[in-house]
Amino acid sequence: MTAAGRAVLTRRVRPMVVAIVACAAWLALGLAPAAAVAAPVTVGLFAPSAPFPSTGARVELANRLGAALGKALGKPAAGRVYSRAADFAAAVKKGEVTIALVDASYLASVVSGNTVIAVALVADDQPSRAWRLVGRAGTPLGALKGKRLLVPSVGGRETDFVVNVLLGGDVGRDYFEKIEPAPDTASALAALGLGKADGAVVPAAGDLPAGTAELLALPALPNPVLVAYGVQLTADDRQAVLEAATAFKGDATIAGFRAADADAVRGLARRFYTASKQGPFAVPAARPAVTELAQGRTFAIERTPAATFAIAPALK
Repeated sequence: MTAAGRAVLTRRVRPMVVAIVACAAWLALGLAPAAAVAAPVTVGLFAPSAPFPSTGARVELANRLGAALGKALGKPAAGRVYSRAADFAAAVKKGEVTIALVDASYLASVVSGNTVIAVALVADDQPSRAWRLVGRAGTPLGALKGKRLLVPSVGGRETDFVVNVLLGGDVGRDYFEKIEPAPDTASALAALGLGKADGAVVPAAGDLPAGTAELLALPALPNPVLVAYGVQLTADDRQAVLEAATAFKGDATIAGFRAADADAVRGLARRFYTASKQGPFAVPAARPAVTELAQGRTFAIERTPAATFAIAPALK
């Protein structure tokens, strides 16, 4: 191609290239804000201990909660239920979960970057719920020694949860044959009712399967808590989430929310470890003066004659 031909081609191609680049830049500027606004917020639900009657009830609450919190943030939101601790932990690690309703016992057993916003309330507006050990009706409590128990999943620390948190370390870790995780409270009770376990440790709520009964009342624990993960939410966003949560009307399992911080979770975390138990002892409160201690006492050293330390030489 001659120099004149190349010049003509350049004059024709250059405007086309400029137009394409400008169009691409315009599209990028026009679509980027829309894409950012359209980024959905995932509201996760991982609360195996919450005594929902069915998986459908969990999904319904997650969807309703996601819609309420998304509206407060001005963003599309979707609720998602996680049935396994590993799946939930992986989603959090990937940054896929923005807000979540999580069991306080799970949060206390793992180290994760979250900000507690609110605590769930049960029907009587209480932020905690008692637990119970359930077994076959008429079974003595001692008969469960060496037996298999089920408990809603705590992410791998089920034995610490039952033995230390709920039983206060009063029995050894080998007292029960196995303490295994169940997907949720309903599953644990169903397995007990079908004879697939000897006992179940669950929140004290709802009816028990036929042929079973509460064998031991256990302490109350905090209800699931609403938390924000990572740095995706600003302080204003978290305030908006709190206001939406406290106005949220739930169901028979999660009635609503109340503002909370991480104190309850931290207190629960300390109970996962065996407490050092010591017998009672008394410390005298008396503080006598030096003059009282010295009164009537003699502090002189009595002199002993030197002959006491000598004997007469033997005579030959």
